[in-house]
Amino acid sequence: MTARRIVVALIALLVLAPPALAEDFWFAQASDTHISDQPGAALVREAIAMMEADDRVAFSLWLGDLTDRSTAPEFELAKATLSLCEKPWHPVRGNHDVQGGLYEQYFGPLNYVFEYEGWVFIMLDSNGGEQTLIDEARMAWLREQIATIDPAAPIVLCCHHPLILGGVVPVAGAPEILELFADHDLRAVLAGHLHLNQEHTVNGVLHTVTNCLATVRGNIDHDPRRGYRLFHCADGQITTQFVPVREIPAEE
Repeated sequence: MTARRIVVALIALLVLAPPALAEDFWFAQASDTHISDQPGAALVREAIAMMEADDRVAFSLWLGDLTDRSTAPEFELAKATLSLCEKPWHPVRGNHDVQGGLYEQYFGPLNYVFEYEGWVFIMLDSNGGEQTLIDEARMAWLREQIATIDPAAPIVLCCHHPLILGGVVPVAGAPEILELFADHDLRAVLAGHLHLNQEHTVNGVLHTVTNCLATVRGNIDHDPRRGYRLFHCADGQITTQFVPVREIPAEE
């Protein structure tokens, strides 16, 4: 075979070869732990043990209401409990965590961004707006972050409060937040707050809320299951499933 034919053959192989494998990873997400005492911390420890034992899980997200009454002892217990995660973990603040500036003392920045396997995770504090979900200062921060993100990069927005209730009703300020992503690849909006399992796809974006992971609070639909979500990101798509940890029947 001549050199020319060898080159042509190699080019043909490159053209016909399947594309390289895209990203393929899993992460866990819990919310509404409402840690206030050792029984509540024990439930969260059970969930952490399950996440750590699952080799697929790369990291975990903890989306607010980490404490029940935002007291220093609760924050101390919540921080000690979540610090048992050996894999990376990323929290945001909930409305039960806002008093006294203790969240920042124990858990750090209210708003931040991290990347994993080409996916961008925006951790947004959804507390602080008077008439809307977030105030103008936080909207400005969000605009600045989005401006630095490659428009082709898949984005996951994480906050305590859901942006769309029941997949139908946007909360105040949510349309303006979502509009900021018009020229970007927003794939999912993950939240807690409602103590309810819901998954809705709105305009191509997956919106989820999750059952609580608490002993002192229940789910609004009286579902006895406490647990967390698993998310699978592969080939630019994101899917989810709920993982029960324990059942706590509602008191009669």
